[in-house]
Amino acid sequence: MNETDADMGAVTESHGDSARPWTLTAAAGVFWLLATGLVAAGAWGLIEILTGHVDTVSGAVGIALMAWLAALYYWFIGRRLLQRRDIVAQAVFQALLWLPVGYYLREAAHPVIGVAAWALAAVMLALVLCGPSRRAVGFGEHRPFSEGE
Repeated sequence: MNETDADMGAVTESHGDSARPWTLTAAAGVFWLLATGLVAAGAWGLIEILTGHVDTVSGAVGIALMAWLAALYYWFIGRRLLQRRDIVAQAVFQALLWLPVGYYLREAAHPVIGVAAWALAAVMLALVLCGPSRRAVGFGEHRPFSEGE
């Protein structure tokens, strides 16, 4: 919205919705932290292979590769959030995947880590699905498929 003066034209400009909300920046940061952790986990797996602490080398290589691919995907989600692109559905799906991870960690005698995975899922969902984040990326503003153009 611009305030105008008859002699000078546009006097002030308010940015309105042009500023990125902090919730979107925080959500991108969470995804980037997860990506960093997965890169570190993959590197740790390779170190374990080199030191000979694994039973099957091919399985350890596969796990390290999967960790790096997941890290690349989380980095991509964080980048798209910072660019204010509509990637909310994929971010929500990835956040929901942490719920069964937390359950299985709790069942595997790691209750604190399991609860931490649940808290991570809750934080990711809250940051991505809150109003300012959804409005900033335009989530939910599209017409349904059934409407013609």
